[in-house]
Amino acid sequence: MPFKEKIAWISVITTVLVWGGYFGFMLATGGKLHGAVYFTGFIAAVIVQTILATGAAIVTAALAPADASAGSDERDRDISRRAYALAYPVLIALVFCVAGSVHLGFDRIDMAYAIMGAIVIAEIVHYAAQIAGYRRGY
Repeated sequence: MPFKEKIAWISVITTVLVWGGYFGFMLATGGKLHGAVYFTGFIAAVIVQTILATGAAIVTAALAPADASAGSDERDRDISRRAYALAYPVLIALVFCVAGSVHLGFDRIDMAYAIMGAIVIAEIVHYAAQIAGYRRGY
């Protein structure tokens, strides 16, 4: 498995776990807690994902230093380009949906969380597309 695919797996798993937990907590509490609780959770989620992803990447690089130090070849760049080309329209569509949510009674705080959710979903699509690209052998 190429190093970049390993990093994509690390990224998608940590993103789903950390942000799934964060947004799951928000849904479970119904957004009824004080805003500082959710903001603190947001900051904690950023820190936890950073630590998990960085730690896993360091361990992965230590286990295969030659693979980690190899540069991106044409295939890596092509897979990355295709993954971004798939994730970007997803992000734009979700942001348009968030913008339209103002007509459904969302306030600015709800919209801010919805935009964060859109970014997280687009990142999951990006990493999943990268993994699929490596698995299919593009």
